[in-house]
Amino acid sequence: MKKSLQLFGFVLFISGTVLFGIMHLAIALFIPNLGGWSDPPGKFVVVLNEIMGWVPYVLSIIFMLIGGFILIYDLWETKQKETDSISH
Repeated sequence: MKKSLQLFGFVLFISGTVLFGIMHLAIALFIPNLGGWSDPPGKFVVVLNEIMGWVPYVLSIIFMLIGGFILIYDLWETKQKETDSISH
């Protein structure tokens, strides 16, 4: 169970990172085609609206956060077990 949880955390974190990078690449490739933008939202928000990229962009951040939390929890749990085995 422990290894599968750790693997799940790694897969979520890496897939979120790859998706985040791909979205930034798509944004960078679309910016030269941008006709104009209004100042308050800025180029980034206008491009995300134009390419309809909000869902994958937010999903990539969620994947990275959940994967990171799973990995941190797994490390914390391992450290607690080591501390308990040393103290007993």
